[in-house]
Amino acid sequence: MADKIELRAEIRAAVRSGVNALRRSGKVPAIVYGRNTPNIPIQLDAREVTNTLRKTGHNTLITLHIAGQDAPQMVLTREVQRDPIRRTIQHIDFYAVSMTEKITASIRVMLEGEPEDVKSGVGVLLQERDTLKIECLPSDLIEAVTIDVSKMKVDDVVRVKDVVVPPGITLLDDPEDEVVRVTRFVEAKEEAAAEPAEVEVIEKGKKEEAEGAEE
Repeated sequence: MADKIELRAEIRAAVRSGVNALRRSGKVPAIVYGRNTPNIPIQLDAREVTNTLRKTGHNTLITLHIAGQDAPQMVLTREVQRDPIRRTIQHIDFYAVSMTEKITASIRVMLEGEPEDVKSGVGVLLQERDTLKIECLPSDLIEAVTIDVSKMKVDDVVRVKDVVVPPGITLLDDPEDEVVRVTRFVEAKEEAAAEPAEVEVIEKGKKEEAEGAEE
């Protein structure tokens, strides 16, 4: 079981004006929103939230303790805005979830192994999908799914319907969509050079013109 990820936050008074001063004081402005949750502007300790987000992904559940609230919010990180130069966190969007309601999310597609036909140079491995869309309860969320491609041969295809996911997760993409395939390697054929013959005709024409001029 994954370690429980927790963050502490406070209600934020500065909504628009004052956020720069907030950042200079070592805080990060953020917002909590959700289908059944009113927007809650909050602020977090910059060092704590930076260290925490290094260990999490978009599908990692975070227990968010907001000062003054009786119960914590279960949230997912939906967007992190960073300074384009220093890469420091400027703002975070947290999505509040209900642990009893299914949500949709995207997971990464990871490939494991290497087909023999690819090793020998006969085939080429093509990954058609980098992500897949899923539906599940928040407690069943995963970051990625791994596909073993080591036994694939030329012309083999793995479609969405072939991808195995843990119990409780439903794949929402078209079952017939291709995820990964092995195609035969075809060398590019060099076009036959026709230029010499053309040059010869041109040279011959020039020679005939020159002979006619001498006469």
